[in-house]
Amino acid sequence: MAIACPRCGGTVSRAYSSKAQVAAGLVGAMFYAAFGALQCKTCGKIPRSEFPTEVQTRLALTTTALIVGAVALLVVCFVVLAK
Repeated sequence: MAIACPRCGGTVSRAYSSKAQVAAGLVGAMFYAAFGALQCKTCGKIPRSEFPTEVQTRLALTTTALIVGAVALLVVCFVVLAK
């Protein structure tokens, strides 16, 4: 379910950082994706305010899911390591 760029109609993706992934693993990559900017290949970074309300709602739900997933993964890792 790709998100269309409000400027050019191209595909928009969440930011990705290999440095965050190396520094903090999958949890770091998930947090970076949750709080990072949205990027279009041709237009660059796009503020969330430029998207329609429906898309902003879907982005908020996806961000919440990424955060919950990252925290759950972190908790599972601590539980497994504590045993």
